[in-house]
Amino acid sequence: MIPSIPGYGFSGKPTATGWDPVHIARAWIALMRRLGYTRYVAQGGDVGGLITDAMAVEAPAELVAMHTNFLFASRRTCRTRSSPEDRRRPISPTWSDAR
Repeated sequence: MIPSIPGYGFSGKPTATGWDPVHIARAWIALMRRLGYTRYVAQGGDVGGLITDAMAVEAPAELVAMHTNFLFASRRTCRTRSSPEDRRRPISPTWSDAR
């Protein structure tokens, strides 16, 4: 399954606004569920890296692995956390945990 980003590749331009990386991630998660997938992996580069990262935040139990070659993709850039308190909370694992 290789969906294209709305407005890119084989996809038409969206007719509505608001198709940011988080919205696209949620659409792709819904697509995978409708297709019957309960576990899957994702890869993204450039804007796709932001989408892939958002998918990991939105559906961590379903997205069992991800690969991105977009170095600036991070959960903080996707704005998926709902409250200001959540956005201030450190994301785990942190870089210090990985050392």
